[in-house]
Amino acid sequence: MNKRGKGILLGIVVGLAWGLDSTLMGVVGQNKIFDNFSSSPLVSAFFHDSFAFIWIALTLLFSHQLKGCFSLLKTKKGKATAVAALVGAPVGMSAYLLAIKFATAPYASSISVIYPGVGAVLSYLLIKEKLSKRACFGIAISLLGSFMLGFKPTGDVPSTFGTGILFALLAVLGWASEGVIIGFAMKHIKNEDHIQAIPQQFLCLRYLISMLSYGLVVVPFSGGIPVAIEVIKTGLFVKYGGIAILGATTYLCWYKAVDLIGAAMGTALNSTAALWTIIFSIILFGASINLHLIIWGIVIVIGVFIFAIEPKKSKGE
Repeated sequence: MNKRGKGILLGIVVGLAWGLDSTLMGVVGQNKIFDNFSSSPLVSAFFHDSFAFIWIALTLLFSHQLKGCFSLLKTKKGKATAVAALVGAPVGMSAYLLAIKFATAPYASSISVIYPGVGAVLSYLLIKEKLSKRACFGIAISLLGSFMLGFKPTGDVPSTFGTGILFALLAVLGWASEGVIIGFAMKHIKNEDHIQAIPQQFLCLRYLISMLSYGLVVVPFSGGIPVAIEVIKTGLFVKYGGIAILGATTYLCWYKAVDLIGAAMGTALNSTAALWTIIFSIILFGASINLHLIIWGIVIVIGVFIFAIEPKKSKGE
């Protein structure tokens, strides 16, 4: 298999893994442990990102590259990554899991994949990055699909659907802002010669900051410590550990896919997570999915592809 073929295969794995991750997190979040705790997704996010940090840290440990992760905190890019993690994790991930709880995983996932487009708009407005007419058209299509999903849902939707959609949009804003900060840091902050870092080390740092922010601030202040203890006592944390393997796989494969086929195609393939979430919800858990969700979910993914893939890049890097 050639370079492009491997990159596309990894990109497909990214979408598949994140779609399954979202579906399983939604199911685990319905455990009776959380019945009397409305902020249960915050506890779920803590366990998910903590285990994701552990798995990625282990891969770096075995390759003798873990020390470099902590050395990043001495650099400007590392500090920027830490700031981005605070926006992407406590804001983005928490809001996303709350969206899954209140609006169901298929809707939350379908809307969340528009974050690259929103990030591009923010980059244009804040750091003056160029935005082509094609990109604007693709973003507009994705936003239309997102609007139609949230504005006029059909079928069996929960009474908390509106609240879930608002959280999904907050997740989009959080992840988009994270991308803008990272993009600015990588392009505009000069490399520091004494530190040579790989993308996996930045990712490990991201999850480390996420774990600490949840464990030291978010969970305690939300009153989630007793619930977190119950998760440990009942062994439910093992399921989070398994699901987090998918989360870690998503990012690791995405980094490699971007290396092989470029960020544009990698981002576009990542957006297929919305469709995989729908598929897994139907096949694994017999979820009731309506035609309205499928149609506009596909529209959103098409919009992301139009936005991400410029014609001159469509034949690979």
